[in-house]
Amino acid sequence: MLGFGVPQYNVSTPPFSTLVYWACCMFYKDTNVLWLVGDVMLVIPAVDIKDGKCVRLFKGRKEDVTVYYENPVDVAKLWADSGAKRIHVVDLDGAFEGLPVNLRIIERIASSVPVPVEVGGGVRSLETVRALLDAGVSYVIMGTVIVEDYDTFCEAVYSYPGKVIAGIDGAKGQVVVRGWEKQEPLKVVDLARKVSELPIESIIFTEVTKDGTLSGIERRLTREVAEVSNVPVIASGGVATLEDIRAVKALEPFGVKGVIVGKALYEKRFTLEEALRAAQDVG
Repeated sequence: MLGFGVPQYNVSTPPFSTLVYWACCMFYKDTNVLWLVGDVMLVIPAVDIKDGKCVRLFKGRKEDVTVYYENPVDVAKLWADSGAKRIHVVDLDGAFEGLPVNLRIIERIASSVPVPVEVGGGVRSLETVRALLDAGVSYVIMGTVIVEDYDTFCEAVYSYPGKVIAGIDGAKGQVVVRGWEKQEPLKVVDLARKVSELPIESIIFTEVTKDGTLSGIERRLTREVAEVSNVPVIASGGVATLEDIRAVKALEPFGVKGVIVGKALYEKRFTLEEALRAAQDVG
């Protein structure tokens, strides 16, 4: 379980490269640069993989699945061709099994698109992080392991500074793990505060009660997570309209750098091009 004292993993003497990266992260956060090019918020299309297909779940329930495309690689290429600057990939089978299941498909996605790919789902060991990075993935998302094996999480972060994203999933403010099937007696804001002390790339905060529901983004908790964090935050869960994109854009001053969009794109509520334009709105 996660402790809020000094972790057992020895982080007292991290590599020099890690210290430099960490200092840069703090500078960017404090100056509101947030790793954004031209101050354009990232709109990140999601490609969720289950049984080898591109799907979406309703509130993360594996039995409530909709198949949208047979080939996830083609979908990733579609989003990249439409202007995405990053692709969000989730190995849903891996999330439920606790280890990667769709690694070959993920490798094909990473080699087929000219933009960074971030991957989560069943990433609970240093070996899995290494395998995904070797497969061409740019960023690896770790979630459950943060709570259940904090030492391993720290080891991964310090072994690959700037390559690990902390995936914090919550149900009405409480942390959930293991494919969102287990709730922990831990608040998402407390976990965000803790992990942002490490040299992670960012935090992805997902409100699971909204994911796949098209019911709107969780603005209050997203802002709270960003305010307590020392790294940029990516919002996820519930995006339904372009107004949701603009609502996340309004949270940029608090440290939110992007938003993940899934079902709204697949249900054609708007196009990725329209979402990218909305992310540039300043009014």
